[in-house]
Amino acid sequence: MLAVDGDLQRGRLRLAGGDEVEFPLARATGFVPAPGQEVMALLAEDGTVARVHLSAHPRKPEPARPTDVGWVSVLRSAPLPSAPEALAALVAPAGSPHPRLGVHPGTGPRTIEVVWPLMHMLLVEHPSPASLEQADTRLLTPDFSPGQLRVSLLPSAVEPGVERQVSGALADPWAPEGTLRRASRLLRALLQPHGAAVILHRAGELVLPGRDALARLGNLEDPEVRPFGAWIDWALTPDARIYRTLGMPTLGGEDVEIAVARPEAEVELDSAESALLFACHLQVRQSRLLEEGEVFYVPKDVRIGPRGATATARTGYKYLVHRVGPRVTLLRG
Repeated sequence: MLAVDGDLQRGRLRLAGGDEVEFPLARATGFVPAPGQEVMALLAEDGTVARVHLSAHPRKPEPARPTDVGWVSVLRSAPLPSAPEALAALVAPAGSPHPRLGVHPGTGPRTIEVVWPLMHMLLVEHPSPASLEQADTRLLTPDFSPGQLRVSLLPSAVEPGVERQVSGALADPWAPEGTLRRASRLLRALLQPHGAAVILHRAGELVLPGRDALARLGNLEDPEVRPFGAWIDWALTPDARIYRTLGMPTLGGEDVEIAVARPEAEVELDSAESALLFACHLQVRQSRLLEEGEVFYVPKDVRIGPRGATATARTGYKYLVHRVGPRVTLLRG
């Protein structure tokens, strides 16, 4: 994306071959155009731009081990309330009964304990803006501002996926007062109204704009909503030979991957993405891990959202679960 003229409602692109073309901003779907973005352009037969969208299948190197103790950080333009009553009102929607708060101001970051019976979460308010040098900022516009400070959220000392692997059992984290539903409500409260973005530390440091994060979370008062897409990322390896997820252990599951034989084929990438998300969907909706040798079918037109999966197609692809390496491998049958 070379230029955007808001007054004329037009933008200018440089295509892969070097040619430059203009297009109406109305033909950009799913994002706000800004100079410097890498986008996909669909050309009409006459060479004009029919549609512009962000790359549906991003590439991403294997992330380093996260250094932040929190699972996520919220970038905010204003500090959390200092008055106890106002702070209690902010976190009250996270769960019932209303949590007890323990505030530890100290000389550095302010630490806030959010405590329910049998559940304990931690907020750490860092008084300086977040550095995004090591973050995955592919979803941000060039003029994005990280705000004045960041608040990290640690919903549990042990990731639910690790707990499930070690103990073999785990209370449903998406139950009405489960860990992830409460954590998602707390994340929503931190984003409204001063949240600019969320850094998903366990998902390869992906930065979600605040509006996108809230949209992914959906209606958390609906018990059918289990918005795992707000906590994870999925991307190709740099050579586009493996498609994989990042961050599923925070949701009580395991990350999955699938080999890509023809990375230049958009249809194969689409079906690989659908298989990954459907495998995550099974783990989240059924609150379990995938089993070695398990077989499942993914409809060709499956759509996966916070309330589950929908499809109209009667045909689909068969996948076999093979447990090897750091991620669960899916083999297409």
